[in-house]
Amino acid sequence: MVHINLTRLAHDCELHMSEQEVDKIERRHARLDKSTDSILLMTPIFSIISFVFSLTLLAAILYALLGRKIPSRKYSIIVSRTVADIFSSVLIAAASLFANSYSASYMVLALFLYICTFGVIQLTSSHIAVIILRHISVTRPYGFQSICSIRRLSLVVGFTWCLSIMYAASYAPMTTVIVDASKEDRVCPFHSCQRPLIITAIAIIVVSMFTVICSYGIVVAKMAQIAHSEKMHNEPEMTRKRMHKFFKFGGHLALYTLIVSLIFVGSLFILHNAEDYHQVNRMIAINCDVYDYLNIKLRLETIAGGAVLLWCVRIIFDVVFSYLSEIRLLPWIRLDNLQALDSNRIVSVRHGLGWQKGCVNCPVFNIENRLHALDFKN
Repeated sequence: MVHINLTRLAHDCELHMSEQEVDKIERRHARLDKSTDSILLMTPIFSIISFVFSLTLLAAILYALLGRKIPSRKYSIIVSRTVADIFSSVLIAAASLFANSYSASYMVLALFLYICTFGVIQLTSSHIAVIILRHISVTRPYGFQSICSIRRLSLVVGFTWCLSIMYAASYAPMTTVIVDASKEDRVCPFHSCQRPLIITAIAIIVVSMFTVICSYGIVVAKMAQIAHSEKMHNEPEMTRKRMHKFFKFGGHLALYTLIVSLIFVGSLFILHNAEDYHQVNRMIAINCDVYDYLNIKLRLETIAGGAVLLWCVRIIFDVVFSYLSEIRLLPWIRLDNLQALDSNRIVSVRHGLGWQKGCVNCPVFNIENRLHALDFKN
């Protein structure tokens, strides 16, 4: 997308336009300036709020982990996601605070591209990792500790970051063109570079959303099957309780689906308007089609700015859902006072079995040892 000096272009084209056309262009340009001012005002506010929320959640998680109040394996993934949200909030805040009325359009387009690449991949991989952890804890409860060791989880977290960074880095040529459009023909032409990259990003967004939703549905169905089996065999219904808790994680996925769906729709509009922008931009110096240029630029700026604000809103509500789904994150809540833990207690485990004497029609063994709720926190 090529930068255009609107002041010089309007002066050159003014002789070829009627007064009505000039007035129409001035009104459209005023609307574009108003949209730019709104983006420059709202984006720093939302990004700073999301930064504060994410930083608070990270501190609460670390405090709860040190107090052994929450499962370390699951929350190692959530810590990684929270750090990514903090990084995104800082990047959005810094970019919007240093932008001006001239660079605002290109700033929000670059941030929109960042969200569609790094943001979506990082969030998707984090959700899938949590879903896989829950699946292993249900299907392989006795081997969960060894399968999901801290070392392996560290490798998973490192892989998600490397994947997100490498995928975002592959869009560096397009980011270069957005920042400095004079390099378009040399770095990333529209038809051979920009358009294929946008289509690829749209396809990966669809695949990511489909993968997360299907994975969650498969794990819930498996948990329901195991819970039914436990009930039929008159066993402690621990899987049903875990499934109810897993439903709370569905709040994060519902928010993810909503925001990513809107970003997907916005990406389609961006693709359509980018093609129109490219065509108008090539001919604007000849036919002085300034009005269409301003219209397309306004649409691109509005869509990209809305997506950036939605991403900040997603970060804020993810923090809220984290507190609602896990009350143990609140630092003033003592573990001994949690009623939720009482409902999750396992009655007993068969260690040190002994014969029952003087008993008729009773179990062969009695059960001696009882487990604490934290033994089953993962």
